[in-house]
Formats: sequence, structure tokens, C-alpha cells
Amino acid sequence: MRVRTNSRVLILFVVMAVMVSVSPALAIKNSSSNSAKIDIINQDVKYVSKISFEDVLKKAKEHSYDLKIADYEVLIAKQDIRGARSEYFPKLNFMAGTEYTKNFRDLKDTTMMSIGDAFINPYTRYQSILGITVGYNLFDFGVRSDNLKIAKEDTKLKELETQQKLQELNLTLLDSYAKILVTSKQIEINQKILSLVENNLEMKERLFEAKEISKMEFNDAKVEVSKTKAKISDLKSIREEALNWLSFYTGEKYNTEDLKVEDLKKADFDVLEFQDYTKSIVWKIHEKNIKKKELELSVAKKNYLPKVNVYGRYYLYGYDHNNYGKALGIEPSNFSVGASMVMPLFDGFKTSSVIQKTALELKQLQVERDKAIAELMIRLASMRSNLIYLDEQILENSNAMSELKDKEKSVHRLVSKKLASPLEENEAIILLLNQQIEYEKNSITQNAITHGIQILTEEY
Repeated sequence: MRVRTNSRVLILFVVMAVMVSVSPALAIKNSSSNSAKIDIINQDVKYVSKISFEDVLKKAKEHSYDLKIADYEVLIAKQDIRGARSEYFPKLNFMAGTEYTKNFRDLKDTTMMSIGDAFINPYTRYQSILGITVGYNLFDFGVRSDNLKIAKEDTKLKELETQQKLQELNLTLLDSYAKILVTSKQIEINQKILSLVENNLEMKERLFEAKEISKMEFNDAKVEVSKTKAKISDLKSIREEALNWLSFYTGEKYNTEDLKVEDLKKADFDVLEFQDYTKSIVWKIHEKNIKKKELELSVAKKNYLPKVNVYGRYYLYGYDHNNYGKALGIEPSNFSVGASMVMPLFDGFKTSSVIQKTALELKQLQVERDKAIAELMIRLASMRSNLIYLDEQILENSNAMSELKDKEKSVHRLVSKKLASPLEENEAIILLLNQQIEYEKNSITQNAITHGIQILTEEY
């Protein structure tokens, strides 16, 4: 018994040792496998390192969810045209039926009984019928025509709305791209400023250790470095957020750390040229809505008028009192043609309410059109005012940069002659770089606004 127990313990120890030795190997294998999978995933993601507004716009047109949805809306509207055209064709119906009637009092003296609108089969029997019915709307005072026009106008409206979504996409991308371009310029210039303030900190540290400046001046230099780093960090955060939204519109991934952003092309466009708002996409969309509603009002009014239809029917009929199979032996029964006119006399004032509602909706659309045009003109006026303000700012920035460049050159000469310290030269360069940031921001904003006015006033 002791021998068996000892052998079992020995076997248990051997198994545990094997498991311990194998487990790290498996872990290494699994980790290497997982890392390989991660590498494959990372290899599949392609990060864009250089962008231009034209490329971004091209990619967004291909990827935009809103444009794809708008395209489907156009296709759906075209199906409504097919539906409206179908009213010009005759309607052909086929019917088939079979029935078993059990009459508890079979009557021998009549073939059919009717009481009011109810027909009673007096026999116990099997019966079957086949029939074809043709109907055609002969005359309806132009209701079909108006409904077809409504469907066509709706399709044109959807096409214009697609163009409006494209316009909105252009403006959104322009805003995001300008923000990315501005922040990229600011990051680049602030990196130069950071190098200068760090150099100032090193010099002030030596001066502090030599007891030539106070601890307060030394601390101010540290604060300046921290503030510049924080500013760069904030700018990178703003740019990354704008790039994330850009990815949403284009479907591409961007290298946020090493991204080259090309300048916007100079807008060659007269911002005061546009005056005729009836050529704008906003006006045309509202006009289509109004025209649609006018046609709907016309259709509503025609509901008071009669409609004339023609029809034809052909029936085959079979029956047997006792055998279902014999009832399926159908034979020609009757054929009929006819015409009918339906004239509404009283519908509880439903048509009247529809007419009044449609007329009110028409007036509402006219007010909405006037409001949209007023908003467009105010928006354009505001953008033009901003351009005037930016012109003045850019002129001031240019003059200030010119003065600061002269100052920087003068200080550089004094430093070379050891009549000024490198700290003063660095401060002069920092002032020049800060002025350059303002100049770049105002120039890019001015160009983006000009492009924006061009997009808003483009004729469709």
C-alpha cells in the first residue's frame, strides 16, 4: 500500500513539472501569435501623411453617408413617377373561387334569392368560378396628370436636395480643413517658440546659478516653457478632433503626429458678384416645394368633381349538387361591359378641410422660403463683413511683422557685437513668431471665407 501511494505521489509531481515547463512555452506561443495578429491588423490600416483640400473633397464625395442616402432618396422618388404613370394603364384582375354551400331547406322553385344587398343560394351544392375584370379610368379632370407632375417635381426636389447636401459637405470640409491647417501652422511655429524659450531657460538657469538674476525671473522662464508646451498640447488636441471628423467624412485614417497639410488654393472669386438669390440652391429647393404644394392643392380641389370609369368582365362558372370534382368543370357563363361615374356629394367636409389645410401649408412654405433667403443674404453679408475686418487685420499683421523683422535684425547685429544678450534676440524672434501666428490664422480664415462664399453662391 505504501509503495502504491508513493508511486502515485511521484506520478503527480512529474505531471505538475511537465505542465509548468509547457505552460510558459504555450504562453510565449500564444503571445507571439497575438502580437502577429496585431501586427497584421496594424499593417492593414494605412495612415495618410499628406492631405490637400481637393483630395479630401474627392474622398468625401465617394464616402459620404449623407450623399449615399440622398442618392437613394432620388431613386425612391423615381419609383413614385412609375407609380403615378401606372394610373394611365388599364387595371387587369384575375379571380378564382370555389365554394360549398349547405342549405338546410333546399328550395326547388327558384335559383337565387336576394334580400337587400344579400344573395342567398337556395341549393346545397359545390360551385367554382373563374373571372377576368378589366377597368380603366376614362376621365378624372386631370387628377392623374397632376399626380404625375407632383411625382416629377418631387424627384427634381430630391436631386436639388442632393446638391444641397453636397454644398453642405463642401462647407463642412472647408471648415474642418481650415481648422486643421491653422492648427498645423500654429503647432509648427510654437515648436520654434518652444525651442527658443527652452534656450532662454537654459541661459537663465546659468544666470541664476551665477546669481545675476532673481529666482522670480528664473521661475518666469520655467512658466513660459510650461505654457508653450500646454499650448502645443491644446493645439494638437484641437487638430486631432478635427482630423477625427475628417475621417468620418472621408473614411481615411490620418497620421496625427507627422501630417503635412497643403495650403488652400487662393480663391479667385469676386465676393460681391452674387446678387440674384433666385439662382441659389436654397431658392430653387423652396420653389420646388411650393410648386409641389400648388399641385397638391389642385388635386384636392378636383376631389369635388366626378370620375368616369369603364370596365369589362368575363366569367366562367361550374357547379354540381353532389360532386366537387364535377363543379370544377367550368364553362363560359357571362360577359359584360359598362361605364360608371362616381360623383361625391357629401363627405362630412373632409375634402374642404384638406383644401384649407393644403392652402395654409402653401402659405407657410412661402414664408419659409422668404426666411431662408433672408438668412442666406444675412449670412453672406456677415461673411463679407468678416473679410473686410480680416483685410485690416492682415495689413496690421504685415506691418507689425515688417517692424519686428527689422528689430530682430538690429538685435542680431548688437548680439554679434556683444552689445545685447542672446536672450534679447530670442525675445525679438518670439515676438516675430507670435505675430506670424496671427498673420497665418487671419490669412487662412480669409481664404476659407472666400471659398465659403463661392460655395454658397454657386449656381445649380
